[in-house]
Amino acid sequence: MGNYRAKIAFNVVIFLFVLLFLNSCKEQEFRALNSKEVFKFSYDGIEKKLLLSNMEQSFALVFFTKDCGVCKEQIPILQNLSYKIDFYIILGDAKDKNDAYSWAKDKNITLNIFYEKDAVDYFSSIVGGIFGVPVIVFFSEGKIQEKLIGLMPYGTLESKIKSL
Repeated sequence: MGNYRAKIAFNVVIFLFVLLFLNSCKEQEFRALNSKEVFKFSYDGIEKKLLLSNMEQSFALVFFTKDCGVCKEQIPILQNLSYKIDFYIILGDAKDKNDAYSWAKDKNITLNIFYEKDAVDYFSSIVGGIFGVPVIVFFSEGKIQEKLIGLMPYGTLESKIKSL
């Protein structure tokens, strides 16, 4: 009887390991609010690497909420620097597409915005959770380089982008 239980426990451990391994390599496609392009992201949980369309280009995820006053101040700075790096806004509290579109139009945002709950959850889990906004997470060669919290001035962001 003890040998049977050991086999079952061993099989459960192997199953969980395989499940964890398969779950660590997640590939997701998201359509940005203001783009017809479908963005394909793949995350390797073992290497802790997020790639956009399998390219190792530098980019930044920017986490916002609609009612964040500091986020509103960050938007023009990001738009002025968007020719140097791709910023992807993750809007955490949009009710639906119309709500997100209305917010983006009101703020004159031209950056790519992901608003759907599955996109917000996907990106939040990759960066270790979001506990305040705005948060800017820089990626280079797919790996997190820095996570900045709060309003970041133009010069600080420009320096960070140059260092990537």
